[in-house]
Amino acid sequence: MDSGIASILKLNSIALLSLFIGTFLIAYLIAWILRDEYNPIKYIRVYGIYILPLVILGLLLRIPLILIFGIYLFGAVVLVFRNQHYFDK
Repeated sequence: MDSGIASILKLNSIALLSLFIGTFLIAYLIAWILRDEYNPIKYIRVYGIYILPLVILGLLLRIPLILIFGIYLFGAVVLVFRNQHYFDK
């Protein structure tokens, strides 16, 4: 158990934060660009394309894969809520 905690403490915080903020901005941008599109399949396709660069960048920054997927899911939640905001207008 101590080795798991030690490996978490060795993570580069700047790299993790940059992936987190970048994903937030990408999800927000996708929702804004497609704000007049009411077909959710388009959102899923565009956001699905984003997983490949995210994984490559995350692995280059030595972020564990589970954290990369967690950040990706966070971006999906942001995309859904921003999409709903524009849909309600």
